[in-house]
Amino acid sequence: MKFGRREFTFGALAFFAAAQVLADEPAREKLEGPKLDRVLSDIAAARASVKTLQADFTQERKMALFLTSVKSTGKLSMVAPDRLRWELLPPDDVIYWVGPEGLSYRTRSSKATLPTTGDRVARGLSDLRALLGGDLASLRERYDLSGSRGASDVEISGTAKDTAAAVRGFSMTMDKGLVVPMRARLFEGKADSVDIVFSNAVANASIDPRSMRP
Repeated sequence: MKFGRREFTFGALAFFAAAQVLADEPAREKLEGPKLDRVLSDIAAARASVKTLQADFTQERKMALFLTSVKSTGKLSMVAPDRLRWELLPPDDVIYWVGPEGLSYRTRSSKATLPTTGDRVARGLSDLRALLGGDLASLRERYDLSGSRGASDVEISGTAKDTAAAVRGFSMTMDKGLVVPMRARLFEGKADSVDIVFSNAVANASIDPRSMRP
């Protein structure tokens, strides 16, 4: 297939335009050593003032085995220090609760509670709360943490030290105020992943306590 001068010119313009956009993006500051320690401390301090957090989200779960992905929308509600509600809207139509009593869920046809018996379950629930609204530094026991900072956000990533861990890695991006979540990615199993994008986040709004229990 031959390309004429016109097609080449348009292609070249598109390439240079894309290159200029990338060039104009400021380089992200890598956070390591004392810088990472300081940011983790700042995140913990900022989150300490948050008693409740609500947000909408979109979620895409990619399953390598089936070469497919499942997209969902939902709502997050969190009440410090230890209650989390994760609601997937129809057609999924399922609600998960995380609390001191364990993990509970309810669908249109069933419901159950998995108590926090066993270190593995307890650690998993504790890690989830820390990731979304707690002290990210507490994850250092089980993850190697790294980070980066841009003009409007901070990203903290973790790689599981245990190669057999259910969650082998994660990244959490929050706004520069270090409270509002923007997006997250979880790496599960050998090749699966979950991408989550948050929106309409509100901190310290009133939440009905009854909605935080199954």
